[in-house]
This record gives sequence, C-alpha cells and structure tokens, in this order.
Amino acid sequence: MTSPNDSRLIEVAIDLFGRDGMNAVGTRAIAEAAGAPMSAITYHFGGKEGLYLACTRQIAAEMRERIAPWLELARPACTESGGVPEARAAVLAMLGGLVGIMMNDDIAPIARFIVREQMNPTPAFAILFEGAMQPVVERTDELLHRIAGHRLTHDQLRIRAVALVGQVLAFRFARATLLRATGWESIGAPETDAVRAVVVAHTTAILSDLERGAGS
Repeated sequence: MTSPNDSRLIEVAIDLFGRDGMNAVGTRAIAEAAGAPMSAITYHFGGKEGLYLACTRQIAAEMRERIAPWLELARPACTESGGVPEARAAVLAMLGGLVGIMMNDDIAPIARFIVREQMNPTPAFAILFEGAMQPVVERTDELLHRIAGHRLTHDQLRIRAVALVGQVLAFRFARATLLRATGWESIGAPETDAVRAVVVAHTTAILSDLERGAGS
C-alpha cells in the first residue's frame, strides 16, 4: 500500500517529469516540492529511476480505473450475441466516454507525462501501454472486427483502432491549438460536448464505411 508521503512524492514527480522530463528533474527539486527529505526517494523508491517507474505504474492504474467502466460497457457487444448495431453503439459510447476523460483539466499532468513517453519511449512505456492503452485498442479492435464482417487483417484493425482512439487523444495533446483556434478561454462541459459531437460524427462515418466494405 502506498503511504501518504509516497503518494505526494509520486504526485509531484508526475507533474515535474511531465513538464521537464526525467533527465532534467533532480531528486532535490522533487523532494522540496513534495515537502519531503531527499532520503525518502531513495528509501521508498531506490532512487529517481525507481520513482519514475512508480509514477508510470500510478498513471497506468489511474487511467485503467477511469477507462474500465467504458470497456465493461462495450464487453457485451464483443460476445457471440452481439451484433453490428451493438458494436457500433459500443464504439461510439466508448470514444464518447474517453472524450470526457481526456478533456478534464485534472488529467493534464498525466497527459504531459504520457506525451513525453510517446515521443521518447523509455522502458517504462511498456507499463503505460499494457496498463492503459492496450485494453482500449484491443476492445476497439474487437468491435471493429465485428462491424467490418471479419474482413480486415490484424494490422488493418489495429491501425484503425489507433486512428479512432487517436482522434480523441489529439484534442488533449493539442489543447492549446484547440483553444486558440476556437477562441475558447477554457474547456468545460459545453466545449467537451462539442468535441464529443465531432468525434461521434467522424466515427459514425468511418464505421458506416467499414460496414459497407468501403473502408477495407
């Protein structure tokens, strides 16, 4: 079990690592920001690298917890009794839920950390991928396979799954561009609904093409 002091160190480290990268952040800065002695990092995590891995595990666990209800909601559509309409509805619901997660302000430190790992992967990326990203891609893959009538290859399915999920992530990672382009001062419920509507519309068109065979 993670102690309150450990949790505070992880919280601060996620923010600093996300902003500046692991190599640029020293243990002294992390300890000072967390109000903890430097020795706590060595004692609890074995050093900065261990703390970085702990941050990665925390992010994977938190993202998995946030995503889990939407993955579970889509599960019945992947069973033998699930048809194409159920699979389409599940994809739209899952991506709509993901929009709500990714547009939330409280996810910003996590998003910055993930972006750095996406651009310059370390061994910790496997933790992020397997813990948070892979379940979403695989569930989307299963649903697309059903919608496309089992016509697509493994790679074709995975590329489409990443593309569909990626459109949601783009609104998080390109948040500054979105704000500047729209003139929005912030992103709240109305703005999130507007983004969700576009994602749903784009995804609906893509799924219709797949169902007709045009996207194969």
